[in-house]
Amino acid sequence: MKNTLALVLALAVVSSPAYASRARLEALGEGKNGSYYVNDARNMFLNPASIVKHKKKLMLELGAPTAAGAEGVNDSLAQGGFINTFGDFTYALYLNNASDTMAAATQPANIQPDGAIELQLAGEGALNWGLGITTAGNNQGANNSSYWGVRAGIEKDALAVFATLGLSSKANIGTLEALKGKLRLDAGATYRMDNMTVFGKYSTSTNDVNQGTGVVEQNATSFGAGVGFQKEMTKATTMFTRVEAAYATAKNAGTTTSKAYNLPLVLGAETQALSWLAVRGSIGHSLIGQSITGRADLSGLTSVGAGVGMTFGDLTIDGLVSSGGVTPVAATGIGMNGVATGDNFGFGDSMITRVAMTYNF
Repeated sequence: MKNTLALVLALAVVSSPAYASRARLEALGEGKNGSYYVNDARNMFLNPASIVKHKKKLMLELGAPTAAGAEGVNDSLAQGGFINTFGDFTYALYLNNASDTMAAATQPANIQPDGAIELQLAGEGALNWGLGITTAGNNQGANNSSYWGVRAGIEKDALAVFATLGLSSKANIGTLEALKGKLRLDAGATYRMDNMTVFGKYSTSTNDVNQGTGVVEQNATSFGAGVGFQKEMTKATTMFTRVEAAYATAKNAGTTTSKAYNLPLVLGAETQALSWLAVRGSIGHSLIGQSITGRADLSGLTSVGAGVGMTFGDLTIDGLVSSGGVTPVAATGIGMNGVATGDNFGFGDSMITRVAMTYNF
């Protein structure tokens, strides 16, 4: 027992935590593919220029080889990659991330593209820049799907501008072209001012979908703007606050099918409880919200998350202890983190719903 305790204490020599996991971001009320104001290596899926701030990391997310549709309760997707340097450049290789920009990700669900491969390259100087390319596919013989996309971003002093463009996406069921992506664009910008970050974002997608009864056009658009605050309250504790106004609409064959607006407030905190243990949590609450088409009141929509991070030298293990309350469907969760994980807290199989490992090398 004494030897085991000595080993744990010896491992718990921390230089700095490794901020690079879904578990951390979701515990703080942010999305799986990065945050507009919280510093984390997963921001690479928003802005590839950000990898210059997270060099020499190995990132692993535990989960199943493939996700059954949208990642839900106990349905994490196994993924991982690394960020390294080559001369004056920083590059990243990441495998199996389920990007929101995959235009063929919703129909048909049984052959949505998976096994994604993403390669990014970035440089730093007076202007930081980054470029990335992503490909994914699902081949089941006559039934298959594929996706190609690119990312680009720049950072100049306090300003960052970035975008992801879906170049090609399609899904076939036998001889039927079930889906053909025509456009997918996600764009955003941030501006930092001391402890405050102002951000804006825009997303649009258009698909031709054929379910055997003819081709119909489906499109969706969302945009939002907000402010994020990050304040170091003590040497060990940081508070996070985000308020955001968001609007989304979706159309099918030219007919409006859904509209929604939302004004969520997210409050979070992260504290270094022990030299090797970080504890974090958040609550997101919709102050004003309305699903215009269905006349559903979104105000009062609430999401709570909690997580832990254990750092042993250059190794960090993050876990999402509990998160739930938001259904990430249609436009009802806009501005929230879109997490669908277990909402039970306690000891058992569902105590940790996300587990990640980060190693600084």
